[in-house]
Amino acid sequence: MASAWCYHALLKSRGASLPDQVPEVLEAMRVRLPAVSEEQVRAVVAQSLLVLTGQHLQTVVNVLISFPLPFDSWCCEIWLSLGADSTLTFQIMEMILEKLNIMVPYVDKRVSMLWPSTVKVATSDPLAMTCALHGMMLSSQSQEAVAALFPQLFGALVVRLGSSVGVLPPREKASNSTASERSASGKTPATIDVCGMVVEALCVLLIRAQLEKMLRPLNLAGAWDKMKDLRQHIEGVTLLARHMAKHAGQHLPAIVENLYPNLSNIYECQRITVTAFFSELLNHRVVTELQLMEGLMNHMTERLADPCCAVRVLAVRGLGNVATGSPEKVNMYAKELLAAMSSGLEDKDDPGKHVTLEAMSGLSKVLLCLNRKNVQILVVYIFMKIKPFLESENEAVRCAAMLLLGTLSKFASGEPVFRDQIHNVLVSLLLHLSDPSPQVVKACKFAMRVCAPMLGSEVVTTMFQNHLHEDRGLHFGEFINDLTKYIIHDFPSMLNFYHITIVQFFKSTWPEVRASAATFIGFLLVNLPEEHLSDMNMGSVIKGLVHLLQDPDPLVRAKAAEAMGHFHF
Repeated sequence: MASAWCYHALLKSRGASLPDQVPEVLEAMRVRLPAVSEEQVRAVVAQSLLVLTGQHLQTVVNVLISFPLPFDSWCCEIWLSLGADSTLTFQIMEMILEKLNIMVPYVDKRVSMLWPSTVKVATSDPLAMTCALHGMMLSSQSQEAVAALFPQLFGALVVRLGSSVGVLPPREKASNSTASERSASGKTPATIDVCGMVVEALCVLLIRAQLEKMLRPLNLAGAWDKMKDLRQHIEGVTLLARHMAKHAGQHLPAIVENLYPNLSNIYECQRITVTAFFSELLNHRVVTELQLMEGLMNHMTERLADPCCAVRVLAVRGLGNVATGSPEKVNMYAKELLAAMSSGLEDKDDPGKHVTLEAMSGLSKVLLCLNRKNVQILVVYIFMKIKPFLESENEAVRCAAMLLLGTLSKFASGEPVFRDQIHNVLVSLLLHLSDPSPQVVKACKFAMRVCAPMLGSEVVTTMFQNHLHEDRGLHFGEFINDLTKYIIHDFPSMLNFYHITIVQFFKSTWPEVRASAATFIGFLLVNLPEEHLSDMNMGSVIKGLVHLLQDPDPLVRAKAAEAMGHFHF
């Protein structure tokens, strides 16, 4: 004990003149202190380290950061003791935050010399700094420093989260957790969970910032595990943003300002995480109350040109969320929002149609809040944009396109041009009543029911509204048999177009739709008065049905045979 006090007194009086010996002193402490069992001695040594840190802050932090990962118990104890000195804590945190902003978070490394694929491997210093922040914040006495730096700390950890998910630990330091560490503990160092370290630091940060009320709902939603999973990362970040909007509104202006620069970061993963966070914030009224909406909207609009598809998806989602978070503002920004959604519908670098799907979903929400005058001139333009998606192989896209079509009808009553467009897709909608996706069928019924008045036939409108309910089944054959009679009577000028369109669906991707097309053409022709037969291209119909008789699907062949039996050629 006496030697510990002598050591402490020596550092206090002469430590400032020993800058070159700091690494050696710290290494000696790290190696020898684990063997000391007396708590009083350990406390004195910790005080000595605080003295040394105050004298050589930069050097001490650099040396501590350089120690092997994961930190041994001595390192963890030292960071905890540093967190107990509010002045040092603030200075160290500022220093770490500054370094984190400019450091490379990971490097791409080849799996092997014989295999060209690469994996992301974390760089050691940013990982060690994350652990250091976590260690200091574990001290309850760090609360004052955390309160002063909360927006910067939260922003830095959110950005670290983005660049840690799916990232492997640094190979060198994980393997170099060497003999001294093993001999001291008698154990092999634990495997480092790169993203898990960030998540743990975030949890402690929320506690120190007196936001513990967020932890339980985040835990119940599995948010932390989702943040660490590449496939669910965006959902996890969304949950974090949702609860920040609910419980930490007072911090949001500074957090948002702190995160803005990361939207143009060179690291795609960080842009994704920050855009996901902002996108969800726009889903909440708090951004309007704090006057953050316009800034967030502008930044989301800029991200529509991001080279990363996931970022563009999230940007479109954020702009669509304005309709939920601040519906009263939608008409004020009608031009910008409609332009953004249209841009999403036209995205050319979107093979999975993720941007398109988000644009249609967002447009459906935005349209519900818009005045008729802000939309009417764009109704046909939007309709033409979504029409090809009614036949998308992606069922979510088909579903969204049909729901959007129905929503558009609210702005088109009395518009002859829109009536023509509904007639153009009527066959498609009718045949997708047999779509293999139940969700598409429901969306199709909704679209037909709300668009029916546009067609110009009271009897067809009544039929659609009586029979096409999402929660009821439908016998397609009986329904289409009755419907064709009304179509023939009320829309004779469209019969040629209808039958040509039906025949085109003989080549549909889905056997259910091909079978329904055969049924449709059969009932159309069997109910057709003789005076209209000249409007039909019978050769094309016969050729198409004969082709369907060779279809690999037995249901299609059966329906084609039934259609052939309905009339004489």
